[in-house]
Amino acid sequence: MKGIKHIASVLALVGTIGMTAVLTTSCAVSRGPSAEELAAIEAERQRAIEESLREKREEESRLESEARKRAEAQRLAAEEEARRIAEEESRLAAEKLHKEKMSLTTIYFEYDKSNVRQNQRSMMDENARKLREYQPEDLVIVAGHCDERGTIEYNLALGERRAQAVKIYLVDSGVESNRIETVSYGEEKPAVTGNNESAWSMNRRVELKRK
Repeated sequence: MKGIKHIASVLALVGTIGMTAVLTTSCAVSRGPSAEELAAIEAERQRAIEESLREKREEESRLESEARKRAEAQRLAAEEEARRIAEEESRLAAEKLHKEKMSLTTIYFEYDKSNVRQNQRSMMDENARKLREYQPEDLVIVAGHCDERGTIEYNLALGERRAQAVKIYLVDSGVESNRIETVSYGEEKPAVTGNNESAWSMNRRVELKRK
């Protein structure tokens, strides 16, 4: 009988020890991470946040740098375009001024007349000024023309008289005589075709061209 009680006591003791071990293990599992583990987790979280912020700052900095480069490139391109336009405008203005100074005005005459008309003298004065002041070394061809009326011989002589009248006017206005060459084409080179006064009045002329 005592032996049976002893066995029962031993079994109860073993059961108590086992239960205690189970409870101890259960408590160990459910107690969660330690302070050191929590600190390590928090440190890793902070490191990840800082890394993310650093990458964000770097990306923002890169984007800002690219934006500045684009803005600078656009500014330089705009300046270059403005410079090109200004140079082109200046070149065109210079060419226009050159053509204006080089061009000489045609002088028109009355029928069968060779004297310079009063209403043509302002144009003659401007022609003389251009020849005196702009490229004064240039030679000038003074070509006399007539309308179709009259004989070929008569019109050649009339064209020459008209050319000579213009030459004398230029010389009297200060243009060197040796710069001026006269020629007559008579009726050979009409400026306008037609058999009426409108056409004839445009053909009775002296044309001045730099040589």
